[in-house]
Amino acid sequence: MRRTLMCAALPLFLALTACGGDGGETAESPVEESVEEVAAGAGEDAAAVAAQAVAEGFVASLAAGDGEAGCAFTDEGAQAAIVAQSEAEDCAEAFPDYAAGLPDIEGIEIGEVTVSTDLDGETLIANVELVHPDEDLGALEVREGTDGEWRATRLPGTTLGGA
Repeated sequence: MRRTLMCAALPLFLALTACGGDGGETAESPVEESVEEVAAGAGEDAAAVAAQAVAEGFVASLAAGDGEAGCAFTDEGAQAAIVAQSEAEDCAEAFPDYAAGLPDIEGIEIGEVTVSTDLDGETLIANVELVHPDEDLGALEVREGTDGEWRATRLPGTTLGGA
C-alpha cells in the first residue's frame, strides 16, 4: 500500500505542473495537500511516505526545469543553498544553475527512504536516497516544518543548509 501511495503522488504532480495557472489567487496545490494529509498521521511510516512524495516532486521539478515548483519542495535554508550557487537573487531563478550542477537529471531515481530523529529524539527526519547510475548523489533530507508541511532541508550538490 505504501508503494501505491508513493507512486500515485508523482503522476498527480506532473499533471498539475503541466497545466498552466491563470495567475490568480495562490491556492495550495493538491500535491501539497496530499503530502500534508499523509504527514498528518503519526510515526515513521507517515514520515517515509511524506518524504517520498517530496522527493518525487523535487525530482520531477528538476526534470521539468520548474524552479518555482522545485523551490516549493524546499525550506528556506535549502533555498538559500540553491541561491548561493548562482548569481540569481531568488531560488526559482537560481534553480536552473543548481540543476545544471547535477548529473543527467533524467537518470536520477528515488531510492531507499530511511527515517530517524534529530539528536533530541523529538523531530522525525527522513533521508531519501537519490540514485544515479554514474554518480553518488547522496540523500535528500526531508523534515516536517513548524507549519506542518514536509520540505527538503538538505539537497545533494549543495553545502549544508536548512535545519
